[in-house]
Amino acid sequence: MTSTNKSFTAACAVISAEKSENYLWVLQRIKSMLAGCMEPRVILKDRDFALMNACEQVFPKAHKYLCRFHIQQNINKNSKKKFSDKEWKEFVRTFWTLCESTTEEIYRYNLENLEAQLKEADREQVFDYLKKSWLDPYREKFVSCWINRTINFHQTTTNRVESMHATLKSHFPSHRNTLDKLVLYVDHVVDKQYTEIRSSFETSLRKVMTHHKNQPMLAYILRKVSIYAIELLSMELKRKEDGLRAYGANCGCQLFTSCGLPCACRLEKLENKANPDHTHRRVLEEA
Repeated sequence: MTSTNKSFTAACAVISAEKSENYLWVLQRIKSMLAGCMEPRVILKDRDFALMNACEQVFPKAHKYLCRFHIQQNINKNSKKKFSDKEWKEFVRTFWTLCESTTEEIYRYNLENLEAQLKEADREQVFDYLKKSWLDPYREKFVSCWINRTINFHQTTTNRVESMHATLKSHFPSHRNTLDKLVLYVDHVVDKQYTEIRSSFETSLRKVMTHHKNQPMLAYILRKVSIYAIELLSMELKRKEDGLRAYGANCGCQLFTSCGLPCACRLEKLENKANPDHTHRRVLEEA
């Protein structure tokens, strides 16, 4: 993922089966292409135990997180039939609120709300399933207050990879392709990504969004930082102005820890500086 929120392909692999030895071979080949400083620090995947084991062997120092979308799909298969449509939508909202918990204290509060909601509807079995299958063993791999302690650029699902895979497959004229043709299709997709990424960089260097001009703290970084990053800062400033921020743990500081950008409480501290130009420069330095 680029600073302008574009996806790019680092490698493609064709394997005969989703087995541990095949995953291991692919990851070893990827590692062989990378200098030590380029090795992944965060790996996002579904709960495929063969893949999980291979990742642990090849990239033991990387943080391994689970895709929320795949977790939701597993919960759907196990529990959806036990709810009416209206009840299911309410349950999903409550579960995703739990996933987005910004602190451990808020997580415990949201967990109690989820448990109360399910017990009131006589669905203790669903809560037991969530606890035993997902929350107790894996909460630190998909709940925000844990995964956002490391740089992940707000990625909580493997949807980008799924989308890129679908795009690549859309270039195949049939299910029967030779290896040399597959390489050409991959090359075409990568060339298109490269063109789009260069265009996004150029746009950030010349374009300024109207609502960004109205926020004085952003003045010094316009056309110096990607529009996507500035938009994240803009939303954080609005959160601060709306009174939805507080210092320390209550702020969550997740924009800072997950994206490396100053969060609401840091922006307020910068805003309170006496020298406006110094404030703008500090925002640029942190961004």
